[in-house]
Amino acid sequence: MNKTKDDYRVSIKELAELIGISTDTIRRAFRKGEIPAIRVKTALRFDLNEVLLYMQRNAEARYGRNPRAAGGDRRPRAEVTSPRTGNTGAQTTEIIPGGLQSR
Repeated sequence: MNKTKDDYRVSIKELAELIGISTDTIRRAFRKGEIPAIRVKTALRFDLNEVLLYMQRNAEARYGRNPRAAGGDRRPRAEVTSPRTGNTGAQTTEIIPGGLQSR
């Protein structure tokens, strides 16, 4: 049987290198049913075209067709309406000359 371009399958390690994610992420996605694979004895083999298609469909289902605003820009940040109070959130107070006094 002759192998065609469509029959080419890659291992977990090869797929991880090709798409730039860890092998653990690929195994997790396979277990969740997010990417297709076939078993060859005990090893998993992935069709790169099918995996990319499934990844695109999953992203569209999760984030919508176009997750960015028009022109590739991100949405602007919301305006801050309250005055900045510092890291702790405490309001600043006036310093009283003479400090605390007891009566």
